[in-house]
Order: sequence, then C-alpha cells, then structure tokens
Amino acid sequence: MKKFLDKLSSLKLAIGLIAYLALTGIMATLIPQGLAPEVYRAQYPRLLAELIVQTGFGSFFSSILFIVPALLFFANLSACTVKRFLRELKKKGPKRFGPDILHLGLIFLVIGAIWSYSNHQEGSVTLAPGEGVNLPDGSVMELKDFRFERYEDGRPRDWVSVVDLSKDGTLVKEDFELRVNTPLRYAGLTLYQASYSERSALVLKDSAGREFRIAQGEELSLEGLKLFFMAPEGSNPEQAMQAMPPPAALASGARAVLRVGDASGERVVRVGQGDTLGAISVLGFRTELSTGIQAVVDPGYPLVFFAFILISLGTALTFIQKLKELS
Repeated sequence: MKKFLDKLSSLKLAIGLIAYLALTGIMATLIPQGLAPEVYRAQYPRLLAELIVQTGFGSFFSSILFIVPALLFFANLSACTVKRFLRELKKKGPKRFGPDILHLGLIFLVIGAIWSYSNHQEGSVTLAPGEGVNLPDGSVMELKDFRFERYEDGRPRDWVSVVDLSKDGTLVKEDFELRVNTPLRYAGLTLYQASYSERSALVLKDSAGREFRIAQGEELSLEGLKLFFMAPEGSNPEQAMQAMPPPAALASGARAVLRVGDASGERVVRVGQGDTLGAISVLGFRTELSTGIQAVVDPGYPLVFFAFILISLGTALTFIQKLKELS
C-alpha cells in the first residue's frame, strides 16, 4: 500500500499531468467551447475544424481528454498535499504553507471541472430582430439587431447579436453585443453566439394599421383568426426559399400557405401581397436573418474561479517565502 501511495504521489507523475492539463487547457480557452460543428467549420481552417469536431475538443472540459487525466491528477495531488501538510506540521521552525494553498487551489479546480461535467446543461433558441425569450430566472432577453459580418473576400468573419436583458420591467443590460468569442454570463447562464439562419416571414397589417410578422412554423392570433404559417408556396422548401426576397425587402410575387382557423372551423389558404383575410391585409414576404443563441448552465464556474484565486495566492506566497529564505 505504501509503494502504491508513493507512486501515486510521485512528482514525475504530477509534472507530466500538469504539463498536459496546462497545454490542453490553454488550447481549450483559445477555442470557443460548446458550439455547433458547423460554427467551427466556418470559423477555422478545414483541418483544424475537423480535429476540433472529431476529437471532441469543442467540449474539452466535459470530454474524456480532460476528465481521465484530471481524475488522476486529483488523486496524485490529494495524496501529495496530505503528505506534505502533515510533514510541514511536524517541522520545527518557520513553516511554508504556500505550496499547500497552491495544491488546495488545484484540487478545487479539479472538483469544479468534475462538477461542471456532471451538471452541465445546454439549450438553444432561434430569434429574429424584435423577438425575445424568457430566461429561467424570469428575465427577458430581446434581440434588437443581428449582423452577419464578412471579410472582403466573402468569408464569414463574425455573427453579432445585439441583445437587451430586462427583469421585472427594469433594463439589466442594454445593447450587449453577443459574438462568437464574446459570450454573455448572466444569472448562472452562459449565452453563446452559436449560428445563424435565414427564414421567411409573412408581413400582415391589421385594421388599426399595425404590422405583424409571422415566420414559418409560427402561429398568430389576429382579428379573430388563428393563423399558422405552414410554408412558402413551392414544390419543395429549397425552391420556395430561392423565391424569397433578400433580407429587409418585401416580395410581391411570393405566396404563403396558411392554415386559418375561426369559429366555423379550419381551412388552408394561399395568400400573397394584396390579398386579405377578413380585416387582415397581406403586405408581402420578407426574408430575415435569425440568430442561434446557445445557453449553457455551468455550475462549476464559480468554484473554478475561486480555485484560480487560491492558485495565484499560493504561488505568490511560495515565492515570497522562498525569497525570504534566500535573503
């Protein structure tokens, strides 16, 4: 048993594991985590993107690449910390607890990573400008604007979602620019800019002159009618989308297939610009960009942050104590 504990607390094993975890951890912080495979393929060269996707490096801290070495390092560090702390307590004269604080911080780092792995949750939502979504704590996130930025040669550069956060009618965050490399942390959630898409929306006007949009797959109750946008008219979805106008432009020739319900029942109709449904006027089609936002719950993040504080404190204290001994 003693030989096993000696090997488990081996300094060589610790150095090897630290080098591996440090190198891969730095690489993981440089690569946005938890995004969809198509995002990596759009943002990185082909070979690098495939390495990230195929090895699971896009979710590094919840992959076997991290978990197994981290567990081994946790066992090594725990054994080493206990042995060193007991030896330091027995030592006469000045005691050096800097390394113990450093080791404790590393232990908390491993625990935080495991906690994140076991309680990690993800969800996603697609929003068009003007739309919002309720967050778990009762806050509302509204998308004010969405931009798809490109390089001069046409390659994707960035997707930017401009969002507002409000709670109980009070604005909490205003005009926050959510980017691929700039997530938003709020109320235990980490919100990532994950993707984008184009979708067709039918623009309607009620009897009071107010405009409403209804996207494919959405339902809208208006002027006593319940409208469900089934699809743009066309032989298949690709042809239908090709007939759609560019973003922010209204199409005059495109038509929509709607399911319309009222007191007398339901019916399927085809409508286009200039048509009416009771008191509702059809203004036309608009193709709009929508953003894909991914929400991640990472309960281990505060513990990891605390661990880095302990690591920094322990490292600084170790150097200070060492300098005092040398002087």
